[in-house]
Amino acid sequence: MNFISAKGSVDDVSYLHVFNLLGYIIVLFHLIFTDPSTYDFPVILWWWKNVCPHDDTPTLHYINCGGGSMCLASSERYHLDDPRTKAIIFYGSSVYPDDLPLPRKVDHLWNLIHEESPMNNYMLSHAAFVELFNFTATFRRESDYPLTSQNIYSLNYLTDRKPVSTEDKNRKIREQGYAPVLYIQSHSNVASDRDTYVQQLMKYVAVDSYGKCLHNKDLPESMRTAEDSFEAEEFLDFIAHYKFHIAFENAICRDYMTEKLMRALHVGSIPIYLGSPVVQDWMPNNNSVIVAQDFESPEDLANYIHFLNENDKKYEEFLKHKLNGGITNSFLVNHLRERKWQSHPSGSPESGDVNMFLGFECYVCKQIHVISRDRLLNSSFSRTANISHTGCQEPKKSIKSASKTKGDFYWTKVYRQQEDKAWSARRMVDSGESNSSQFYRYHRTRSKTQQN
Repeated sequence: MNFISAKGSVDDVSYLHVFNLLGYIIVLFHLIFTDPSTYDFPVILWWWKNVCPHDDTPTLHYINCGGGSMCLASSERYHLDDPRTKAIIFYGSSVYPDDLPLPRKVDHLWNLIHEESPMNNYMLSHAAFVELFNFTATFRRESDYPLTSQNIYSLNYLTDRKPVSTEDKNRKIREQGYAPVLYIQSHSNVASDRDTYVQQLMKYVAVDSYGKCLHNKDLPESMRTAEDSFEAEEFLDFIAHYKFHIAFENAICRDYMTEKLMRALHVGSIPIYLGSPVVQDWMPNNNSVIVAQDFESPEDLANYIHFLNENDKKYEEFLKHKLNGGITNSFLVNHLRERKWQSHPSGSPESGDVNMFLGFECYVCKQIHVISRDRLLNSSFSRTANISHTGCQEPKKSIKSASKTKGDFYWTKVYRQQEDKAWSARRMVDSGESNSSQFYRYHRTRSKTQQN
């Protein structure tokens, strides 16, 4: 294309293209060869550096989130006083009331990412604390940047692996003494009280328990460290030969579902599930998981397991998600198609992927720019998170008979104590306190007030 026409005039369109290209080259050159710390972009501070999605260097990291939203990111806390700092991202399992960036500045967004177990921090199940945050990324679908499907890696993960035939599974039971049900768990004394339930279940149906909890059988020698390699092919093949797989969460909360459930679906062993009361919303179809909460007692659940174990056709109905067209949950299909981040069984991102931490960081970056533009238009900002973003029910014993034992359940006490801490933290922040190490003074004051 000629830049000068036959009449000697400049081709305006071509001139504009060249101008834009030169501008792009100048900006790119600047970004490559200039110290990012000199950029006048908003700074996002990761308060707990262990989850910061950038390498552990003191330099600011340039991030381009598209649409004109560019920010800098760091996990070095000295950036808290940088006037460019506009947002702080806290990690749910490691946000403590005596380690908050106080006094809170009016132009700082507080943001929360919380994909781990609710029992790690029950302060986040109480509105007083949750409402300190502006934007959230949690296991709850109601959060601003939902991470609910973090362990549903893809539809292919649920369908691609061919299940062991029912005949082979039955043969393992008949000839090798396998129990119909598998349990592998080594984390005891958890908020769901799962071991109490499994112990009762064992009275009515055979369960092979290979973990430290309720241990009654040893893993093959080559898999003694299986808990460090749950995605190893040898381990997956081993658990695939069990007809049923106990997948009990360590805490009960809406939308909190972990890899133990998805792994059972992956290998084609029917999961027996205790956890999210809305788990069916995320399953491949309406007949792929047995939900313990649907049964009156462990004995009733055991009777149903026996029924399926003795009726191959009924058993295989739970594996239809492995067949072509077996995934009929349009909500799940649409969610995974529209999800803006990716996850994998290994936990490591693949080339070109945006993981949930980078994704949320960019979400926050974009919100900073939106709010900045709104303020230029004299629009105020008052957005806060609410309890639906993180809230979970009070823990209780897993079976009714155990609830009648003397004394409160340990995790019920923890939950209530965390509520007290949540209100104390809120009072501390709202009062304008400048040093979060003073938290226990506010906590003691609240405790005395309650006693009076």
